[in-house]
Amino acid sequence: MRSTFYFARRTTLTAALTLAALALPAGAAQKLVATVADDDFDVPSTPVIRTINFNTTEPITGVGLTSLWTAVVADTQNGLWPWPIDMFIQVTAPDSQQYTWGPPIGGDRSFVEYPLQDGSPPAFNAAPGDGVYSFNVHSGAPAPYVIGLRNVEWHLTTTVPDVTFEWTGSTANDGTRPLWDRPFFIAGISGLGPVAYEVHEFTVSVSGRYSLLSVVPTGDNFTFLYQDGFDPEDQLENLLDTGLGNGNAVNGTPRGTSLIEAMLFEGRTYYFVNSQWSATQPGQPYTNTVTGPGPLSIGDLPCPADFTGDGLVGAGDLSILLGFWGVPGAPADLTGDNTVGSADLAILLGTWGPCP
Repeated sequence: MRSTFYFARRTTLTAALTLAALALPAGAAQKLVATVADDDFDVPSTPVIRTINFNTTEPITGVGLTSLWTAVVADTQNGLWPWPIDMFIQVTAPDSQQYTWGPPIGGDRSFVEYPLQDGSPPAFNAAPGDGVYSFNVHSGAPAPYVIGLRNVEWHLTTTVPDVTFEWTGSTANDGTRPLWDRPFFIAGISGLGPVAYEVHEFTVSVSGRYSLLSVVPTGDNFTFLYQDGFDPEDQLENLLDTGLGNGNAVNGTPRGTSLIEAMLFEGRTYYFVNSQWSATQPGQPYTNTVTGPGPLSIGDLPCPADFTGDGLVGAGDLSILLGFWGVPGAPADLTGDNTVGSADLAILLGTWGPCP
């Protein structure tokens, strides 16, 4: 379990994004096409350049970073520097296209360790995937503060059509849902509970950048993304990211809207948690919308042929199934025979229409 640390607000924070800036253009999902590991390195107040050689034939439109952000030299007295949300990266492609990613890239208003697993929105116009990419990493913090990046992997992505999955639920504390003491940031547990929650285990069929959006009609919202495991009694273990929905989120979402954007990987298991805000604030009905380069597989939702999650087996689901025709291990494999074929099509057509 992570330790908790005191952190404070600065008088001047990074300007909040407008809601309009949160919306990606249609078809802008970013699919992972290349990954290269890097050494651990530190970044003082002056930038550090990493040059990474990639080898892929795919046209490149975005980049990504997986690493553990850590504060090597921090303001431990006031908690003001450094913060992961201040980091930004200037990227230069082999054909000299340039893109400034962030701030923020990810993280929170705190100097505690933060697991970055993030991808950029569309950044390049079909840059070459074969060649050297330059990553000019800025800590965003003044001297003498120093950040470190550990277990570093750099990613390249390409644009593919969006795949959207939507479902609804509720965090009403009515005795039918489990209770927990939710986190209040990546390394701290809230004292506002116990509160009700719902958790959905899922996998992705295509690695890449995903947007996990949750909206409640009134009041505050809070969501949590876990990777490789979820234990409500060990709330900070495996916690990958949090989605603050009280109007004070780093990404600028309004009150009631929670947004997590992360690189998700095929072959790993994720847990998306919707939580009641506090024991004194009633739980809310919520609508979750996940958008990314591939469909989700969520085991505890009914109507398995409803790949789009819209409560209806229809043309959109048929299109997804046909897109995975003959692909072994695809999420459209409804029979479990490790391929998508006529038997899966028969199940889909047999459940055509509204889900039960």
